Amino acid sequence: MIDAGKLQEYVKKDFGKGPGQFGTTHVINSHVINVSHARIHSMTRRSSEDETRRKLRHLKEWYLTNQIDFFSGNGAEIRELGCTNIEFSVADMIGVYAPHNDAIVITAWIGMFRVHRILVDTGSSVSVLFSGAYSFMNLPHDLIEEDENTIIGFSGEVTNAIGKVKIPITVVDKYVLGNFLLLDCRAPYNAIVGRDWLHEIDAVTSSYHQCLKFLVPEGVVKVKSDQMAAHKCHKSAMDEYKKSEVSRNQIIRVEHK
Repeated sequence: MIDAGKLQEYVKKDFGKGPGQFGTTHVINSHVINVSHARIHSMTRRSSEDETRRKLRHLKEWYLTNQIDFFSGNGAEIRELGCTNIEFSVADMIGVYAPHNDAIVITAWIGMFRVHRILVDTGSSVSVLFSGAYSFMNLPHDLIEEDENTIIGFSGEVTNAIGKVKIPITVVDKYVLGNFLLLDCRAPYNAIVGRDWLHEIDAVTSSYHQCLKFLVPEGVVKVKSDQMAAHKCHKSAMDEYKKSEVSRNQIIRVEHK
């Protein structure tokens, strides 16, 4: 594109004398890109949506072909008794559809509810609970505390939280009092757990192996990601929630302790 003359506004025309100049008459004829913040799209939006649907279809077919009980395996909590170190190996790839680019989506107890579609986001400094899931819990309104902090997204957009709530979040034997910011917006996820929760339980994640692990007195606990849910959440986001596959009975399954 530079050689074709299509980026002339970014090409430095006069280099002057300096390290790039040989003698006084032979100047290196090179092109320099000073800055370019153009957004790069590797495929059109329609192509991206078609690719997501294709991967979801292949994922379902792969589990059927390999006779893997997807619903009992994904989101499972597996104890690796006697282990003292957190390690990821080829064995962790059993039951994982690859190649993939999926996020880690887990199921956990939030309060007295078994909540599905929880995004584990190592890039988030806070944990978030979306208002749809919170209202379905029918928790007292006075649990919500004021919070003046704003949430800044990847592209700089600012979102104000309704408030914050402190609700226990439990995975196997790890019980911590989670600090959730309440957001009133549509999302394919019910909650997002960030670095605050991961650090609290000393968890290590591997999106490639589609799981997270942490230590307990008996050994290592492995929490598998729900790869199908990750695909469905991605598809819902790509559809801009017009045809969201999230329904009330999928959001939370009430399982009292």
